[in-house]
Amino acid sequence: MTWFIQKTSPDSFSDTILHAELQNYDFEELVVAGLQTEYCIDTTCRRAFSLGYKVTLVEDDHSTWDSSFLKAEEIIIHHNLVLGDWFVTLKKEEEIEF
Repeated sequence: MTWFIQKTSPDSFSDTILHAELQNYDFEELVVAGLQTEYCIDTTCRRAFSLGYKVTLVEDDHSTWDSSFLKAEEIIIHHNLVLGDWFVTLKKEEEIEF
């Protein structure tokens, strides 16, 4: 099943039909990957957790760009550590099974 849900903020649930669609199909678990680590990935993982979903973040399948003070790799590592401490289960891409 594939959905395309347009969003206008880093939070994939904000002003979208995502939560309603997930509820329609009784989804309780989400796997998150994509762009941009410190915005969309972080915000969506935290919001999904707050909505009661079991969230898996694919730790080696989200990305970002260097900032003026951190390299992209450092940003990714930091967010994996912070999100993995509380909001998500971290798994490598090769560990993901549907």
